[in-house]
Amino acid sequence: MRNKRLDVLRSVAVVTVLLHHSGIWPFFTRTGWTGVDLFFVLSGFLISGLLFSEYKKRHAISFKRFLIRRGLKIYPAFYVFLFLTAVVELLVFHAHPLVQYLHEIFFLMDYKQGFWDHTWTLAVEEQFYIFLPLFLLVILRFSAKRENPFRIIPWAAFSIALFCVISRAASIYIGKPNFQMAYIAFHNRMDALFFGVLIGYLYHFRPAILEKLMRPTRNRMVMATISAVLLSFAYFYDRDNKFFATFGYSFIYLGFTGVLLLSLYVHGIFSGKLARLAELAGSAAAFVGKYSYSIYLWHGPSGAWLPGLVRRTTGFPTGRSGRFMVYFIGSLVIGTVMSKLVEYPILRLRDRIFPDSNIVPVAAEVGNAHDR
Repeated sequence: MRNKRLDVLRSVAVVTVLLHHSGIWPFFTRTGWTGVDLFFVLSGFLISGLLFSEYKKRHAISFKRFLIRRGLKIYPAFYVFLFLTAVVELLVFHAHPLVQYLHEIFFLMDYKQGFWDHTWTLAVEEQFYIFLPLFLLVILRFSAKRENPFRIIPWAAFSIALFCVISRAASIYIGKPNFQMAYIAFHNRMDALFFGVLIGYLYHFRPAILEKLMRPTRNRMVMATISAVLLSFAYFYDRDNKFFATFGYSFIYLGFTGVLLLSLYVHGIFSGKLARLAELAGSAAAFVGKYSYSIYLWHGPSGAWLPGLVRRTTGFPTGRSGRFMVYFIGSLVIGTVMSKLVEYPILRLRDRIFPDSNIVPVAAEVGNAHDR
C-alpha cells in the first residue's frame, strides 16, 4: 500500500523540475530546480525508513539485500533509458564522447560530465545509497544499545550539515568560484538526504518528539511559515550568489523538511466540497508521483527531441506554449508508459525473488510508503 501524501510530494517535486526546465514561467524557471531538493529529503526519509524498519524487525541490516533491492529499483529503468536515448543520439544526432556514457553507466555525473544534464541527481542518490547502509552498519558495530543503537544520528546530521556548508564554501571561496560543484557534487549535497534520514530516525525511534512537535496547531502554523520563508530564498537569490551557494541549499532542504513533516502529520484541513476537490486533486497528483522516477528520467529527451519531432511530422507546435504542451504532456505520458513497461514489472519480479518481509518505511497510522 502506497502513501498517497508522499506520492503527492513526489508529484510536486517532478512537476516543478519539469516547469523549471521548460522556461515557460519565470517563477518556476527561477525556483523549480528546488524540486530536486524535495526529492533528496524524501529519498533520505524513505530509504532510511526501510533500513530502520529492517533493524526493528530483525535487529540487523543486510547491506547485500538492500543493494540488490535498490539496484532492481534504479538500474533497469535507468539503463533502458540510457540505452534507448544513446541509440537515438547515435542514429539521428552527433554521438557524444564515449567517456560521457561511461560516467552515466557508473553514476559519476555529479563529478564528471554525463550524457544528460539532469541525471546528476541520480548519481548523488546512488552514492548516498552506498554511504547510508555502511554508515548505519558502522553504528551497529560499535553501539551497545540494542533497542535504539542509532542515537548518534541527530549529531551526525548536524555534523554533515556543517561539513557540507564548509565544503560548499571551499568550492566558492578557494580559488575560482565553482558554483556548479557546490550545486551538484555529492559531498556538497548529501546533507539534504541526511536530513531526511534524521526525520526517518525520529519517526521510527523517537516518535514522541515528532508527535509533541506537530500536535499543536500553533506549532504547525509556525513550521509552515518558517518553511515558506526558507524556501523563498530560492526566489530572491541566484544559485551563483556566493551567500546562497554556501548557505542557501541548507535553507531549501530545511524548508522541505518542514513540508515533509506537515504532509505526514497534518490532515483534515478541508471539509465538504473542498475536501472532495482536494481528494480528486490529490489523487491526480499521486498518480503522477507514482511514476515520478521514470517521468524524471524521460523529461530530458522529451524536452530536447519531442517538440521538434512533433512539429516536423504534424506541423504543431509552432509557438512557445505549444512546445511546452508537447514537452510537458509528452514527459508525463512517456515516463508513465516506460514506468509500466520497465520499472514496475521489474519491481514485481524483485518482490517475488527478494520479498520485503512486510518491512515498510512508514508506520500504518500514516500509511505505507513505497520507496522511490
